[in-house]
Amino acid sequence: MNILIREARPEELDRVEDLVKEAYREFQPLFPEVIWNSWMDNISRTIRSPAGILLVAAEAGEILGAVKFYPDAAQSGMGTWPAGSAAIRIFAVAPRGRGRGAGALLTREVLRRAREMEIPAIFLYTGEFMHAGRHIYEKLGFRRAPEFDRQPGPIACRLDLA
Repeated sequence: MNILIREARPEELDRVEDLVKEAYREFQPLFPEVIWNSWMDNISRTIRSPAGILLVAAEAGEILGAVKFYPDAAQSGMGTWPAGSAAIRIFAVAPRGRGRGAGALLTREVLRRAREMEIPAIFLYTGEFMHAGRHIYEKLGFRRAPEFDRQPGPIACRLDLA
């Protein structure tokens, strides 16, 4: 395994978008078409938004995974997180890249950057159905933050870094 975590390049945005949508496709049967299409549109906007830092896991020129890190959670466009906290969005690993540690490496890089910036806490939303992502988050110390859950919708998780 020689996976490199780095910031995405502008010319890679289409590839990253395709990867995230491919990774999430397994969840499509869980949603009505209108909700699914809205989610996919939101992913496209999020990837291309200048807010936040888009990180990728790459190996031998192939992008295996991606995550959007917001050092200022207020810029994430999701949730009303506490001031001074960070957030994660669109965490995804392509099916062909799963089981190789790319997801954990991406998450650890986000946490390293957040600690370096002296950010006290990092938040994210996930779905009950996103078992692989939730496993990584829990393994790295994230805990449920039900006071930030959206109804109906995703569940909130938090990791205190201070």
